[in-house]
Amino acid sequence: MRTTPPHLSAVSGALHKTWVALAESEEDLLLRLRQQHYNEDIRSVALEWIGHRVTPAPALDRLIVTNGTMNSIGLLTSSIVGPGKTLLLEELTSPEIFTLARIASVEVKGVRIDQQGLMPDDFERKCRQHAPKAVYVNCTIHSPTAYVTPITRRRVIANIARKYGVQIIEDEAQSLYLDELPDSFATIAPDITWYAIGLSKYLSPAIRMAFVVAPSQPASANILECFRGTSSWHPAPLTASVITRWTQIGVAQNLLRLVRIETRKRQLIVSELLSDIDGFRGSSGIHFWLPAPPGVDSQQFSAAIAQAGILVQPSKLCSTDRQPRLHGIRCGVGDSVDIAQIRYAIELIRDIYFTFWFGSIP
Repeated sequence: MRTTPPHLSAVSGALHKTWVALAESEEDLLLRLRQQHYNEDIRSVALEWIGHRVTPAPALDRLIVTNGTMNSIGLLTSSIVGPGKTLLLEELTSPEIFTLARIASVEVKGVRIDQQGLMPDDFERKCRQHAPKAVYVNCTIHSPTAYVTPITRRRVIANIARKYGVQIIEDEAQSLYLDELPDSFATIAPDITWYAIGLSKYLSPAIRMAFVVAPSQPASANILECFRGTSSWHPAPLTASVITRWTQIGVAQNLLRLVRIETRKRQLIVSELLSDIDGFRGSSGIHFWLPAPPGVDSQQFSAAIAQAGILVQPSKLCSTDRQPRLHGIRCGVGDSVDIAQIRYAIELIRDIYFTFWFGSIP
């Protein structure tokens, strides 16, 4: 049960129509791997996606378009942190970040989290101890624990980051699933924040495109100059054209609306079956967090669930420490084909949880 949006036939239908339209068009420049042909248009489209999260709207020359959020984070890790320097992470985070840090020869250190996100005292302690270049946060439907950091905590974290000269890399992979949410770091601390949002968690895992807002035009230009000789981070021209057309004519917005509706139906079932378990945290997004039963570690819990044919992510895989402080699982709600499968899977997870609770599984 991966953290992907529900597959909707409307997405496939829209994609088919767009491919046909592109094939019949005279715009053969789509087949040329020259980023400048579509970069200005797609940057304008980016404003449609980030406009509600980054205010005031950034100038186009602060925007960078990439072929996915993790690619964006990779660019930033390599450039604004750099080899031998330190990147702070939430103590539980996306496992892909560890891989990106290794590729960039960047040291990572974990900061303790609570139900509101980064704990300010520990964040400041780590800033003093390790002199980090940046902190990566995924605090609007956090992966894996699904918390949303409130505005008061965000302001405290931003003040600490500014005090110690730490830049913020903000990953809002699921913020658009929420109706009401606190201001982004990019809004409250634009001078030190690199904001990233991708489309694969909203439309389809096949849509690999992300938008980055740099703190300033010179900062954006510096990133582009650093990686000017490589094209691996560029969005594919065909993908860029699809997203441009979809956004300009309202198709993308309608697909997002449909995905949000389907996702909430699934999360209602999850809450119905699991909300009586202490520490459970649902969300409006595409995953939920379930703590392991008392005395059970995350790997033991996830292994038992896997034996029932359900794949979940144990918190140990997400931990900055070899012995994680927090034990639980992240489970996606979008990978299954229909709601009946979701209900069946969650019922199995609930049964396994309480089987552990009553001591029937060694």
